[in-house]
Amino acid sequence: MWLKRALAALALVLLAAPAAMAQDLDFQFKTVVKGKDQPSLIVTPARPLKALKIELVDQDGKKQLLRVGALKRNQSKRLTFKQPSGSSHYKANMEAKWKDTGETQLFAMEFDATRVGELKIEISAEDVDMDESKLRCRATNPVRRIELTVLGEDGKVLDEVSESFDDAPAPSGEFMELSWTSTEEKILRMDLRVTDIAGFYTGMRIMPFTIEIPHDEVVFETGRADVRESEAPKLAKTMEHIHEALAKHGTLLTLRLYVGGYTDTVGSPGSNQELSERRARSIASWFRQHGLKIPIYYQGFGERVLAVPTPDETENEANRRAVYILSSQTPSGEQVPSKAWHRL
Repeated sequence: MWLKRALAALALVLLAAPAAMAQDLDFQFKTVVKGKDQPSLIVTPARPLKALKIELVDQDGKKQLLRVGALKRNQSKRLTFKQPSGSSHYKANMEAKWKDTGETQLFAMEFDATRVGELKIEISAEDVDMDESKLRCRATNPVRRIELTVLGEDGKVLDEVSESFDDAPAPSGEFMELSWTSTEEKILRMDLRVTDIAGFYTGMRIMPFTIEIPHDEVVFETGRADVRESEAPKLAKTMEHIHEALAKHGTLLTLRLYVGGYTDTVGSPGSNQELSERRARSIASWFRQHGLKIPIYYQGFGERVLAVPTPDETENEANRRAVYILSSQTPSGEQVPSKAWHRL
């Protein structure tokens, strides 16, 4: 995660201020602050000043009174005022008394001030849905703009989406949603950037993840789909591999286990499809019953995807297999020609 500060523009409006007054008093403002800092203004007179009184009135009518004593020509004085978190619009009513002439002058101006805390993005695994191509997040400060860049392999930009909240900033702690265009291309990473009302911005990198879990094939009895006790040690070892992968490849995204089942060409395609699905469900159920807490999906592919091409009605042990895929999104490719997964 990174944090940088963008420049914020300040607009001052002089109200009924004589031209001489604008030349006699110089104001510099620090109106965008973070954390415990408070905004301030620096007053520098062009001629000796006896006293200056500034009444600040915000948009809710709350008042603050700032005072400056005698200042020499070109002597500066910093005045700090209280600003709650967020943005406020101020009208400053000023009364200046000059030492050299004894005259008193009144004038006013308006400005905005903003104070924010440290900007952080709040997002959990449940807030990103790679299959639906959408995400949501929250921020610790009111938000002016949210942007997402979706990148494929070799850094190719697949999509760029954004939303601005110029008229009404998105409140801190409330969800903001973005959707990107669905694509069959592999997403390498997604860069999320949030800019708050003070011009500060922070970013987060989201990286999808897919890995095939190594395993020993479970041998089922002919025509059956229940996991025999003698085969359980194979699944227990596979479970260890799954937990190792989860620990090693922890990600912001929700990881799911996909169990696919395959058969050889002995029997009708319809019966093989049904048998492979029952066996995939049986394996998935074993993982759930033995403590695997992540989402688990299963699907049977029958004899549609042969590891070793064979004629019909040919027994082949290599084709009677399963695949275990740990992924943050629905897997696709030659080995999984269908996305009709069933959630356990």
